[in-house]
Formats: sequence, structure tokens, C-alpha cells
Amino acid sequence: MRVIIWTDSDRFAGTERHCFDLHTGLREIGVDSCIGARVGSPLAAKVSENGGGWESLDASRAPVRSVQRLASLLRQRAVDVVHAHNGVAALLSCAAVARAGRGAVVATQHFIKPARSSRRGLPRLASQCAHHWMSARISRWIAISGAVAAAMTSRGDASFNRIRLIHNGVGAPPAEEPDRVSARSLLGIEENTRLILCAARLEPEKGHSTLLNALAMLGAENIAFRACLIGDGSLKSEIQRRIDTLGLQQSVRLEGHQQSPGTWMRASDLLVLPSPDEPFGLVLTEAMSRGVPVIAAAAGGPLEIVNSECGLLFTPEDNRDLARKLQTLLLHPELRSRLGSGGLHRWRSRFNLSRMAQQVAAVYREALQNG
Repeated sequence: MRVIIWTDSDRFAGTERHCFDLHTGLREIGVDSCIGARVGSPLAAKVSENGGGWESLDASRAPVRSVQRLASLLRQRAVDVVHAHNGVAALLSCAAVARAGRGAVVATQHFIKPARSSRRGLPRLASQCAHHWMSARISRWIAISGAVAAAMTSRGDASFNRIRLIHNGVGAPPAEEPDRVSARSLLGIEENTRLILCAARLEPEKGHSTLLNALAMLGAENIAFRACLIGDGSLKSEIQRRIDTLGLQQSVRLEGHQQSPGTWMRASDLLVLPSPDEPFGLVLTEAMSRGVPVIAAAAGGPLEIVNSECGLLFTPEDNRDLARKLQTLLLHPELRSRLGSGGLHRWRSRFNLSRMAQQVAAVYREALQNG
């Protein structure tokens, strides 16, 4: 069984990280896989750096050539399954399988509300027609959370019997990653500083305004902390202005995109994901794999990841409730220790990379056998 994992993107965020991890996990369990990506994309570079294989596929700028290349790989039996991770890639994958006359398409839905769900007028009609044609040709769908699966079912994206729920999994942290003391030394963070980490793109859907308001409430209560926001995005300037307006310049820092977010997690006392409607929340499982307790909004995917063993949930977009949960963890180191240990156990048993790869490989076999 030979698989190509395709996502068409010029960034390296949650979906691209998932594709890279899946590629790694499949190789570890003996499944022959490669990545489909744009030339010059961060995903292609990451795969190359780690000795993996990738194919040049560009759904945006060279759709016809990409279909031709995929169809050729399918006919040559160099590929049996095309695993698509966004809408355009899925549509072109179906076209390639139809052209080749063999193979199967598996598609992962990463979003509760995909982009096409917000379109109106003729663009919406065109999207619906394309999705209807594509959906009939996708052998199996994978939903990354129950929240995503429920949204797919309510929209009629696919019949229930063709959707498989597989939670994302992440691998063990790199052996060379520094421990807490070394990480803090590298980052210039004093040992007695209570560090809050938020690792999320600086975009509206990530809920940074809720977090900043909650942090301002902690400051008003004279609770000492330092908060680091890692990630980049369109709201960078706006978030910095909000930090200044709230008088948080001394305690909250924008650290930008980080090549090694694991070092920041190791240095942190807790990680918070304030997104009010997160489809999954990969960063939560990454923190749990490092024994870091987590706080997340009680909605979407985090409801399936975070329980009382590993972290705390707050009411989505409720500044005061988030402030209370942050205060609870900041002021109770023994609770942080217990939740960190619980998170590590929960990652090992529920959200590890091998488990995900095994489940996805089973879907590939099912798609090939049953169509």
C-alpha cells in the first residue's frame, strides 16, 4: 500500500504539522508514504530536512499538471491512496483517480466550518456542486474530532457510514529538547517566574482578546506572572496595541513565530488555548506530551482532549472565567504538577502518534477494499 498525503499550502500551521506527523508515523509502522506539497513550501522543506519523500503538487497554480502527475503515479502503481487535507486538493485527487481508473481518495476534514460554508451567491452554488461531485468519489472521510464529525453530518457533507473519527496524535518530544531548567536558561526566564504560554496563530478565531482581558484581571489582583504569545498572523499589530492599552507591557510579550515551540513549552508552567471554537487543538496534546498542564475553552475539539486529569476548561469567550482558571493554576503548584502528570499519561494512551497512524492506515485499507 503506497500513500501520498496532499495539502496545498504555503505555511506550516496545524494542518501542515499534522500531515508531517502523519507521514512520520506511517513510515514508522511500515506504510510507504510521501507528501504532496508546493515547491518552496515550509512543509516540503521540513520533509526534505527529515529525509522523507515528497512530490511537487500545486493545486492553486498548476491544477491540471498536478492532476496529470497524480494520475500518472496511480497508473504506475507508485500510489494507491491519495489522502487529501483541504478542499481543492480533495477535488483534484478525485479527478486524478477518475483519470487513472484506479486508486482511492481519503479526505480529512480539519475544520468545523470550512471556508465553503461561509460563501454566498454563485460562489456558494459552485462550491456545493463541486463538493457534491467530489463527495461521491471520496472513499472515506476522516474527522479529527467528534465536533468536526457532527458538523459534517449536519451539513450533509458525507453519509455517516463513510466518516471515521480519528483524533490527531503527536510524537514524543525530541530527545535533544532541553529540560525545564535548561529551557528557561536558554529563554532568559527566571526559575521563580510563573510562565503562561499561548501558542496560536495571531488570527481572530484564536481568541487572544479573551486571553488578554483575563490577564489584565490577574494584573489587577496583583498576581505575578509572565505571559508569552508565540505565533504570527494578521492581528499582530492590533494585539500589541491591546497589550499596551491594558498596561500589560511588562508582563505580556509577543515572541513571534518560533522554530522550536517545544522549548517554550518545556519552560512554561501552563499552556492556554483561548480559541472559542477549535476543531481539535493540536498544541494541547503537544503540551501534554511534555507534562505541561493546559487550559482551553470548553467547546469543539478541546472538550474531547482536556479532562480533569490533565487541565481545566473555561466558558468560551468568558474573560472572568478564564482569569479564575489561570489564577487557580498559577497559585497552586501541586495542582499544576498533578495535571501535568495526568496530561502525560493521557497523551500516551489517547493522543500518541503511533495510535493515530495505525487508525489512519486501517482507513486506507478499508478504502481500498470497499471503495
